[in-house]
Amino acid sequence: MSSVTATGSLRRELKVLAFDLYDTLLDRESRLVPAIDDYFDAVGHDGDPAVFLRRYLAMHFRDSMIDSLIAGPHTPFKEISRRAFVYRLEGAGAPVDDDRVRGVLEAWRDLEPYSDVEPALSRLGEEYALVGLSNGDPDMLTAVEPSFETELDGVISVAEAGAYKPHSAPYRLLCERFDVAPHEVAFVSAHTFDIVGAKAVGMRGAFVNRHDNPYGGWPHRPDVQVNDPNGLADELA
Repeated sequence: MSSVTATGSLRRELKVLAFDLYDTLLDRESRLVPAIDDYFDAVGHDGDPAVFLRRYLAMHFRDSMIDSLIAGPHTPFKEISRRAFVYRLEGAGAPVDDDRVRGVLEAWRDLEPYSDVEPALSRLGEEYALVGLSNGDPDMLTAVEPSFETELDGVISVAEAGAYKPHSAPYRLLCERFDVAPHEVAFVSAHTFDIVGAKAVGMRGAFVNRHDNPYGGWPHRPDVQVNDPNGLADELA
């Protein structure tokens, strides 16, 4: 089957485009790097804020996966984030100022969409329901939702499912909430892990490769791979 035919078949099946928010639609780096830089200035640490951000996010991701695997209640995103941030500060030999740490983490509530997001959502919204499915806490998602010019048809926090993506529970919750079968949903993400999780429950996957990274050797392959959301709109709208 040619790629054109495959895309046409995909269009006919899909009813919902579900988006990861952080780093797929919302630009984390432009807000968090300056916030970390300000923290370092305030406490007298000479670390590289961009490098620190990558290490902090990696620790955050690891800890959220652990939280989804162990027995017990779901730990909020903000608490996972605080622990990861403090861990990396301690590892870097930087002073830990609890009030300033909270100030940095508040930056997650002020994230803005990448400049290429609005034109793509406007086009895609004419054909599909647009839904955000995010690891963020409900109040964090409420804070960023107004930043989208094109109104989303829904935003779901994994807190409602009790587990972080790529656990199957959040993806299944989305299908239940919008009364669709998994194959009627394409999950759109800049992250391989997210698409692997979606594909594992029967969804379609769209890899928005913002950072020119390899997808990896997973057998759960994306149905569409593009460089930015406008490329996705070209394929599916």
